[in-house]
Amino acid sequence: MPAPDDITRLIEQWQHGDKAAEDALFEAMYYRLHNIAVQCLKGEKPGRTVGATALVHEAYLRFKTSERLQISNRSHFLALAARVMHRILVDRARARQAEKRGNDPVAAQITESLIRTDADADQILSVDRALEQLSQQSGRLAQLVELRYFAGYSLEESALVMGLSERTVRRDWQVARARLRLAIDGTPA
Repeated sequence: MPAPDDITRLIEQWQHGDKAAEDALFEAMYYRLHNIAVQCLKGEKPGRTVGATALVHEAYLRFKTSERLQISNRSHFLALAARVMHRILVDRARARQAEKRGNDPVAAQITESLIRTDADADQILSVDRALEQLSQQSGRLAQLVELRYFAGYSLEESALVMGLSERTVRRDWQVARARLRLAIDGTPA
């Protein structure tokens, strides 16, 4: 894998419209993006939702069609990729719920192959609601959850990205997990 400085340089060139830099960036980061997708799908039932490869490709398409992205470095890029992948899963779950209510037959066809059961959709939406609630309470805790759960960062990596001490991040992680558990299933951690 290229050095973080090389990735940052590719990101800057990509943001200035360099198509070759865009291709090189996503090629260099594909393995890490795939790992993030696997992490985002962690806890999903096998065969029940979109695969990691398809999730990476859909995230890539969203990156390509986004305008005015301001990505500062490799860590920021990976955290943003994790957030995009999470949003894709949430969008799919919402489409599944809409299909259940009979609102959009086209969305139902697209979603059916990605989220096969109402329980899958309910679980994804439940986690998203809890994360949104956590974000309103503390943006820092929500960012930590995104880094740890969706991007697969360790506590040490999360501390570096967030510019906090490892001790603070450990404490925040305990608080975030407790708040999420309470919001999702009503039981304290």
